[in-house]
Amino acid sequence: MSSSSFNAEEHKKMLRSYFNGQGFQRWASIYGDDKLSSIRNTVRQGHAVMMDKAFDWLQQLGLPKGATVLDAGCGTGLFSIRLAKEGYKVTAVDIASQMVDKAKAEATKQGVQDNITFEVNTLESVRGTYDAVVCFDVLIHYPAEGFSQVFRNLASLTKGSVIFTYAPYNKLLALMHWVGGYFPKKERRTTIQMIRDEEMQTAMKKTGMQVKSREKISFGFYHTMLMNASHK
Repeated sequence: MSSSSFNAEEHKKMLRSYFNGQGFQRWASIYGDDKLSSIRNTVRQGHAVMMDKAFDWLQQLGLPKGATVLDAGCGTGLFSIRLAKEGYKVTAVDIASQMVDKAKAEATKQGVQDNITFEVNTLESVRGTYDAVVCFDVLIHYPAEGFSQVFRNLASLTKGSVIFTYAPYNKLLALMHWVGGYFPKKERRTTIQMIRDEEMQTAMKKTGMQVKSREKISFGFYHTMLMNASHK
């Protein structure tokens, strides 16, 4: 999908349908405790490495207990629950109601539901003011134009940092995604939209944010760039 063919409403409809259906089953399994194939297991492990690093970065911001954090695209709530256990006040938002229901049930199970406000919404439409915003493995589903629109909104919701992941353009990674298209359907990931450096720079300029830190996370079939961008 090229940026010139991007249709925001159709894209949101596609993501909502996927993550309330096949995507929910796939990612709930990966984020949970189910026994996985070797391919999916590398995704689980890579995702865990990324979240540990992101959590370290968030703590380095020096936010006080009770600080507000938006988890944009919360999925099954892994990071939201982790934040809530540390005393942050979390708003957990996801486009898929099934993801939100799963996250809410897990938060209740772990006794942190009072520290999390759950919301079914799109990243383009979520509102509020937060001390920090996190967005993991969500922007990878948006082509450049859509990425820019979503990131602009997320940046407007905080005076501090947005810690997020995206897929930087890489020829080898593009080849891996092409090869992955021949895997059995149950092993495939959703289409990953890679962002070129100049497209990322443009998105940053539109928000007035600056990149404070970045780290590439590569683990088996899990590849992403973790970024911390700030207004300061």
